[in-house]
Amino acid sequence: MQETHRIKNNIELPWHIVEKAILKEKTWLAETFDFTELQKSDCNENQYTSKLSIDEMLRQISISIIRGNILAKELKSKQINGLWVDDSSDWEKESIGERHGEEWHRAMMAIIKKHFRENGFEVIDEPFLNQGRADLGVYCENFPNLFIEVGSTSLFKTWINLHTMPDCVFLFVPSVYYALEFQTK
Repeated sequence: MQETHRIKNNIELPWHIVEKAILKEKTWLAETFDFTELQKSDCNENQYTSKLSIDEMLRQISISIIRGNILAKELKSKQINGLWVDDSSDWEKESIGERHGEEWHRAMMAIIKKHFRENGFEVIDEPFLNQGRADLGVYCENFPNLFIEVGSTSLFKTWINLHTMPDCVFLFVPSVYYALEFQTK
């Protein structure tokens, strides 16, 4: 008898197909995110991450995506900061320092904050999450709460918040060319 696994929409698939899908999602997460733990040789600095490996956290997020508990999409732009500004010269005027430096982080947050405020959203700096804080919180009536992380982020914090904060949108901005959106159910 072939082992099967239920995924989104209660469809049963052979386990080897499900495992292939999980691996594909894990690879995508590791390649597109800027997780601080993946850059360190030893992530056991935190009492919680020592109990759960990087691989296990990535796997659990991947399984949640495959099941449809988390909707994930990658937003891309060919133009520098094309997701936030109509004219890339706005970014070039504010851009100082190297990517992911303090100046880069501050400039990106300013551009993103301006984008959402101009579109009628309330933007708050460093709102509390179930685990840690986001860089920005974006709120508007009749929209799910949006939490934004600019640059690198903690895999552990991401894993906890994606699994404990339903009906939210998490937007990760690791680059001037793309963002990753995760909507929790």
